[in-house]
Order: sequence, then structure tokens, then C-alpha cells
Amino acid sequence: MKIKLKLKLGIIIAASLALVACSDTSQAPVNESSSVASSEMTASSSTAETVSVSIQIQEEGEDLPDANKEIKAESGETLLEAMEKTYDITEKDGFISAIEGHEQDDKAGKYWLYTVNGEQVAVGAAEYVLEDGDTIVWNLDGM
Repeated sequence: MKIKLKLKLGIIIAASLALVACSDTSQAPVNESSSVASSEMTASSSTAETVSVSIQIQEEGEDLPDANKEIKAESGETLLEAMEKTYDITEKDGFISAIEGHEQDDKAGKYWLYTVNGEQVAVGAAEYVLEDGDTIVWNLDGM
């Protein structure tokens, strides 16, 4: 994340230098301290916003020990991206088949399904974009 911030700051500085080089020199000079404050404001406003999300992991409706977490995710991040950063998961084509070593069982008809704020979601974890305040509940259970 620091690399992204440094890259954005470098782009802002390069763009500022290009604008200064092409500016009209007949105008009065800008106060240097206000120019620095302005570039600092621009750099801080371009940093990624975060969303707070609660994730619960259950098997047959019972919480798995130490698996429930409150996390901060970048705005625009998908559930799959957040899960990959937070848990040991196995996924294929955007669908999670194991979380923290608990695998779904096709023969027994047990699969990982998730709800968001108590509602079933019709898309895979790779397509669901997290929103601030979401409560995600993963449950490994029979269908």
C-alpha cells in the first residue's frame, strides 16, 4: 500500500512539475507554502478509502474458534480479495471451497455459502464488492 501511495505522490509531483514548466511566467508567483499545502491535500485525498467489515466463519451454524474477524478493506475490494488476505482459503473460479482447512464435501452435499447482512447473495465472492458495515457470514453446511 505504501508503494501505491508513493507512486501516486510521484505522479502528482511529476504532473505539477510539467504544469509549472508550461505555465505563463507573466503571472505573479504563488506562495510556496500554499503550494506545498495544496499538494499535500491532493496526496492525502488520493489515498484509498477503507470499509469496515465483519466476517464470521461457521460450520453447521456453529462459529469456528478464533475465525470471526473485524477487518478493514480497501474501498472497491471484493469479498474474495479480503478473504485471501485474511484467511487460509482454497478457491477456484471465484468460489471458495475451503476456509482455514475446513473443506466442502460434495458427497455429503456440504458447501461454503455466505450471506451479507442476513441476505443470501447470488454472486460468487470474486464478484461481491464489500460495503462499509457489511456483516459476512460463511457457513459450511448441507443443502
